[in-house]
Amino acid sequence: MLGDRFEKFFRLARPCLFYSISVLLAVPGSAWAFDPATYPKADSTLGEVIGPTEIADAQALLDNLKEKIRHDYIKGLARRDAHPKAHGCVQAEFAVRPDLPASLTAGLFTPGATYDAVIRFSNGSPNAAGDDHNGDTRGMATKLYGVEGKKFFEDPGAPDAHDFIQISSPYFFVNDSHGYTDFFQRVNSGKTMKLFKIPFILGWKGTVNAAKMLGQKINNPLDVTYYSVTPYQFGEGDGRRAVKYSATPCSDPVSGETTDGPNFLRHAMQERLSTTSACFDFRIQVRPDSSFDVEDVITAWDEAKAPFVPVARISIPEQQFDTPEQNAACEALTYNPWHAIEAHKPLGTINRMRRVVYQAISELRFEMNGTQAAEIRKGQ
Repeated sequence: MLGDRFEKFFRLARPCLFYSISVLLAVPGSAWAFDPATYPKADSTLGEVIGPTEIADAQALLDNLKEKIRHDYIKGLARRDAHPKAHGCVQAEFAVRPDLPASLTAGLFTPGATYDAVIRFSNGSPNAAGDDHNGDTRGMATKLYGVEGKKFFEDPGAPDAHDFIQISSPYFFVNDSHGYTDFFQRVNSGKTMKLFKIPFILGWKGTVNAAKMLGQKINNPLDVTYYSVTPYQFGEGDGRRAVKYSATPCSDPVSGETTDGPNFLRHAMQERLSTTSACFDFRIQVRPDSSFDVEDVITAWDEAKAPFVPVARISIPEQQFDTPEQNAACEALTYNPWHAIEAHKPLGTINRMRRVVYQAISELRFEMNGTQAAEIRKGQ
């Protein structure tokens, strides 16, 4: 029973950190280590601080996962390790508000700018056959096409893409790299005695956060508010700031939609989009001062002091997305918060650790499956 509970904690760690870690070192006999010199540098002006063991923790995490994944996976069956169950990838339009004030204008957020987009909705559980009725963290990954500028990493399927990754929680459950790596090592050990220390690693607040995240049940992915959890840079030069993102539904929920079957979230979403459209307001939460710590992701920023402000509208038109062709393309998409321009650089420990693994994750997943990164553009 105790092991089952911490298995749930384990699956929660992955949604916010990375989508496809199972693929990273799944090829028997392979080895991969990152060059510490390439590890992201801390932006002290925005409050970033690299922990004394962070780089070593990142390597230890990869080593531990390598051992785990080699035990669990075989070549040729590579899927995302977390969020492997997609409810579907839908075409959308991301339209920046034409009345956007100068204080919220930076990078891709130019008044009146519009971008084609594709959004992947998913469950957080690594079980791709899991029942949608189970409590879980849900994901919303948005890829914008047509974003000009040099990216930290280019999407191999679409060099002009910029990604936003969000989950259905405004907070995470662990902050520091050492605690995160220790958490994985204990869960992956398979030894019950090692699990007893996990609540002490997470602390009271982290344990409560994890429990709340696991308890989430929804009726339709289109009716959920999603959060970046991690902070991002907004703007460049001396005027750059730290922000977080959110997407909140602006279309009304529909009663009477299907809740039958283990895959009902896909069916409910397709049922609605077969006859009507949906939308989200994309919002930015500007950090008001340095007391809002960019390295603390277990504490949601106080909205009374830092309100979310709508800056764009995501419009999802009526469509048929649940087709074999589009589902295959959906599986071949790759999302990465470092598919980003300098004006929207990812910040904080979790994002820095993401940068270490994401590019290799996608490349190896596609290599193992004999496929290439895909894109889904309007009209496809």
